[in-house]
Amino acid sequence: MIKSSIRFYALCLTALLIAGCAGDSRTELAPPDRSGKSEVETAPAVKPEKAAQQAEKAAARKALPQGKLNIRCQNVLGELLPARVDLLCYEDGFEDRINVPDGVLSISYAIGSYRAYIHVLDNGVPVLVEAEELTITETKPGELRVDLLEGAGGMLPLRGFDSDGDLALDRVELKIGTDPHNAGSIPGKTEFFYDPRVFNKTTQWYCGDLHVHSNYGVGTESVAALVQRAEKAGLDFFAITDRNTLAASEDPAFKSDRMVLLPAMEWGTDEQGVALVYGPRTRPEMPSTVMAAQAECLRIQAQGGAFVVAHPCFPGKPWQWGLSFVNGIEVWFRNWREVPPMGLPQLGAAAQERKDGRLLHSIAAAVAAVDLGDLSANGQANLFYDYEQVRGLMAGITGGSGSGSPKVPLGRPVTYVHARELSVAGILEGIRLGRTYVSSGTNGPRILFVADVLSDGKVDVGIGGVVPLNAEVTFEVVVHNAVGKKLQVIENGRPIRTIPINAQDTGIRFKRFPTQDAAYRVRVISPADPKSEGFGPLEVHALTSPIYARDISAELLWRNPNFDPDKSWVRIQNGDLTDVDVQLPDQPPQPVQGW
Repeated sequence: MIKSSIRFYALCLTALLIAGCAGDSRTELAPPDRSGKSEVETAPAVKPEKAAQQAEKAAARKALPQGKLNIRCQNVLGELLPARVDLLCYEDGFEDRINVPDGVLSISYAIGSYRAYIHVLDNGVPVLVEAEELTITETKPGELRVDLLEGAGGMLPLRGFDSDGDLALDRVELKIGTDPHNAGSIPGKTEFFYDPRVFNKTTQWYCGDLHVHSNYGVGTESVAALVQRAEKAGLDFFAITDRNTLAASEDPAFKSDRMVLLPAMEWGTDEQGVALVYGPRTRPEMPSTVMAAQAECLRIQAQGGAFVVAHPCFPGKPWQWGLSFVNGIEVWFRNWREVPPMGLPQLGAAAQERKDGRLLHSIAAAVAAVDLGDLSANGQANLFYDYEQVRGLMAGITGGSGSGSPKVPLGRPVTYVHARELSVAGILEGIRLGRTYVSSGTNGPRILFVADVLSDGKVDVGIGGVVPLNAEVTFEVVVHNAVGKKLQVIENGRPIRTIPINAQDTGIRFKRFPTQDAAYRVRVISPADPKSEGFGPLEVHALTSPIYARDISAELLWRNPNFDPDKSWVRIQNGDLTDVDVQLPDQPPQPVQGW
């Protein structure tokens, strides 16, 4: 045993820490095409009671006198542009959406006064290009016409005229009076403001549950009961993630004097898969195309929020959006071995696309890589995550209990986030930077994982950080509270070192000289109890997000849209693990099987 005192100082002299993440566009899958017809639909992601009110108004409006509505959307060159028009009726507050796939449309429509928000579909992404007052009478048609200058010249794309990434042109924001430099300030949308309090100013690891349901969704508990239960569980932060609604975060009981409450929702559909959206400043929309979904993801990030793929291999809800930029993947949902694996028949035809007999998409490869019964859905999700890492994804991991009643404990598993402070902004930033690891519970294993570039005895980066290629790197791992289990190092999804954990604070030091892109992470495992029910041969007790080896270049920064150079100097601290004994075996044991 070698006595090693691991201390934490100012970092990133030779490496950058990543904000946001990038995947490989080859994973893009196309959802069902809903375009091609003019349709009027209720705006998505609304409270259930509001949706019911909208339905009642829609039925009542059929009896109203009808007039004519003419829509024409083109650029200054006369080229018709596919469009979408959102209407707000001043008389009864009814919200309608009209798709104009050919750029021109003439329909019968209820008379009245409206505010019209006109969006051009830029490669499937709806960009707000105009806002107009509209009046329809029985004798005078309502006219909506756009002759769009922005983007017509070809020198700068349409979204180049949107400074804050909120998918609304600066010109329109200035016209309506919203802030073109604030992604949460968007014409026609309500901006949410969240609790700005800082509960702890210390930079350290904080733990929380990032996937919980209330009675606004599939849960049985009120928001007040859930918050009280989370406080008793000793969590530092907490998110209620009901499907396609932010009702829980708007509930008056959504408040705590000791715990950060993250406004959040579960976004998506069972057919295409769901994501966990944290900290959106406006209500996320449900898009009809992959490009629109990607734009919504980027808008949430521009607002300071985080977009995390939820349980990608959960049976009945496979992830098939195929986005290229996300902030994280939920690789651990409920108990590790509890959820059965998913089979290829549960994926759509697009996800099962093959070339030369090989599956092209990571989600299908993860499902097909093992026989049914060999791994749980969480095991498959980790394969999916590793495959995406190899293809270029840079995103952290999360976990969540999925609790919807007191019968399911909160914080099992629990997500640890390394944050500069305990606040909504601090936790969201930590998630976006990939500074996360997941443990079986608040009493589960604790992990320290750092890297020393050039092996000069100074820690340079921690979890979520990047080390350069073609340089010797010394990695150090320390695990607390995992006696009797095994510590395993994983490189690009493959185990490379495994040691038994024989002491309260056990560690390993290993060197690598990466010459190509790599992702290094660690986990704590043990053989599954043969008497317990579940799927897969291993029990996982903790696992981390990676430390990356990358060629730090302009392309790397471009692929991470939230990168902030001011965040590249970060201090990593953990008072519980500042002085530990690191056990360094003479010879590394053979990796265990089953990953």
